Amino acid sequence: MKKVQAFTLDLYHSLPVQLIARQLKSHKLLLSLWLVLLGLSSGLIGGGFGGSFLFLEPEYLGEESFWSVFIVGSALGAFIFAYMITLYINESYRFHFIADTVSPFYTLCYNNFLIPGLFLMFYLGKFTAYHIGVNEGFTWEVFARVSGLLLGIGSVFLLSATYFFANRGLIRWGTRLERGLASSNALQNRQVLLGKAREGLRTPQETDWYILFPFQKVHVDPADHSKLRDIVKGLKQHHGKLLILQVLTFVLIAVLGLLEDRRPFQIPAGASFLLILSLFMMIIGAVDFWFRRSGILTVAVIAGLIAAYNQLGFFHEEHRAFGIDYSHTAPYTPAYIEETASRAHYDSDREETLAMLENWKKRYQERYGKHAKPTAVLVTASGGGLRSAYWTFNVLQQMDSVTGGRVSDEMRLMTGASGGMFGLSYFRELKMRQEQGQELDLSDDCFAENISQDMLNRIFFKKFTDILLPHRQVSVGSFTYDREAGYSFDRQLVANLPEFRDRRLGDYQTPEYQGIIPTVILTPTILNQGRQLYVSASPVSFLARPNQVSEHYFAKGCGIEFRRFYKDQQPDSLLMSTALRMNATFPFILPVVRLPSKPVMEVMDAGAIDNYGTQTCIRYLFEFREWFEENTAGILVVQIRDNDRQDPIRASSDEKGGYGIFQPLGGGYYSMTESRDMSNDYMLAFMQEWFHGKVEVLTFEYPRETSDQPASLSWHLTRREKQKILASMGTAHNQNSLAALRQMYEAPYPAIKAPLHLSSR
Repeated sequence: MKKVQAFTLDLYHSLPVQLIARQLKSHKLLLSLWLVLLGLSSGLIGGGFGGSFLFLEPEYLGEESFWSVFIVGSALGAFIFAYMITLYINESYRFHFIADTVSPFYTLCYNNFLIPGLFLMFYLGKFTAYHIGVNEGFTWEVFARVSGLLLGIGSVFLLSATYFFANRGLIRWGTRLERGLASSNALQNRQVLLGKAREGLRTPQETDWYILFPFQKVHVDPADHSKLRDIVKGLKQHHGKLLILQVLTFVLIAVLGLLEDRRPFQIPAGASFLLILSLFMMIIGAVDFWFRRSGILTVAVIAGLIAAYNQLGFFHEEHRAFGIDYSHTAPYTPAYIEETASRAHYDSDREETLAMLENWKKRYQERYGKHAKPTAVLVTASGGGLRSAYWTFNVLQQMDSVTGGRVSDEMRLMTGASGGMFGLSYFRELKMRQEQGQELDLSDDCFAENISQDMLNRIFFKKFTDILLPHRQVSVGSFTYDREAGYSFDRQLVANLPEFRDRRLGDYQTPEYQGIIPTVILTPTILNQGRQLYVSASPVSFLARPNQVSEHYFAKGCGIEFRRFYKDQQPDSLLMSTALRMNATFPFILPVVRLPSKPVMEVMDAGAIDNYGTQTCIRYLFEFREWFEENTAGILVVQIRDNDRQDPIRASSDEKGGYGIFQPLGGGYYSMTESRDMSNDYMLAFMQEWFHGKVEVLTFEYPRETSDQPASLSWHLTRREKQKILASMGTAHNQNSLAALRQMYEAPYPAIKAPLHLSSR
């Protein structure tokens, strides 16, 4: 027992353990950064949003490769070096015996590797296991990935340490820079340094031994003290090194931010996060060094000042809808809302939509026979980031393939939320190009690969650099806007889907009217009122028209038509990429878009009101039910969901072993989500009562709810996630839906004629 106690006491007085103790006592904020990194890489933080995949399978230049992993490893090496030099400056004077070693900095790093070492062991283990699982064994590709990660970590850490602790001109320049910046407070700074040096000498010796490479145990001589002058000199020198490292890190982030349009500078999101974390760690260390006990309070004050400063005109960015005119505003008043949904507009838009449907029917009969009656296919798609976009597009490809292209000819409406609308809109764009005579195969895998490419790297880095750098401006058409995070997202979307380049909302008006392509209705949520904003190339004020329920009750409209409301702001010039983003603006990821009205109208994700587009679909069908009853063979509603419909009976809070204080945030949230599903089902079921024609509803579901490792809600997909999404079409439910669709289209039709070209309206 005495031997165990002696061993424990001896271990406690070792330098590695004492460094941990000092951090637990005085550097909790630094340790919290490690906890954040651990939480993200393990999936405990942001697991459902794919946080861990930023470090497990990063993407660079459109692919997951040796270089994408190397860049993340390099950023991690920079983070470890920032941690080491920060702790060295703040704690080395307490362990002044280190100064007597050949390489004091390396000595402290070697003895302070418990926290980074444990993290690296965990991270490398998880990283290796993940890639072995993806590649079904330890292949050459796995070896290359692991090697790239290790090479990135080791090269950056060792090169940084070697360069910064060599006696070179840059370091002397860094020391002079630090001295020049602090010249106005030279006396005060010297007093701080002297105070820390004296504190280190006065501190009773609590360290009995430390380790030298590789495993040499060196005992500390309590009688051996470094000179005060040497400690002060070391503090001054190394603080200058920390300062120049901060400057270089800031410059690196600034350069990457300024060159964000160039693909080689669009580094993986995980690397961006590590660089920002490194800068934050060095700032915390510097503040803690100079302000001592008030360091945490000082950091909080600085953060508050930055937040306040960002609201000033020089830094504050306006998140606008690109393409429309902000030089004057629309009156956001009840009277103006009522005017845009007037009876005259309602009648006019109904007539135009009926003409559109007649054009579609005529075109269909020219292709399939003059007596053919089309089935009107109304497609809705749920939100869910890139997984929903990829899943939705693949479902449409499968539907088009099993029906020989007929189902895409019969689509009349596409609506929904977030990522689902990316998939629907991209498929429609390709269909339009095909009808215009462009030779392309809608089932080509290259299109699905395009829509699955990373969207997160650029937006993630942009959101961080916006904190540090003043905003710039960019011209879109004849208007100028702030170059903010929304613009970066739009440009990345166009880079991934080049067919949307320079495509504007009004570009679809003529082909929609001619019946060549289905109508797309985007429905972003208006935060000011909790209504939907109907964004469509075709007039749809009939969706926003208030309904007279009875003689004495007049229901308010559930939405506002974008093109009518902003008729003086050039709404048809709205970039299609921006329109899609407005429909997918999930808080904290993409900025809420502010539209030119007084007061300002703010819009966000359509899923806040209707994540599946069912409400818009039913309203559209109800409005034109008589025409569809008379002119079609029936209605087919296709619902593409990024989750499988489940109605689980969850355990109560008591059965979970405690009072459910947070039950509204857990089960309560799921109950609200499921109640929306039931409400949508009720509307679909009630459709049979007022539509006197054939109705069929088919659903295609990505089984997220019952999957062991579902694809994350993110704008980044890994290879394994893509494989699982593609494999989901093989589930019994989806195969039954495909079989039912195939059976509906088994009747023979005449051969398809040559593609119809656009003509003037």
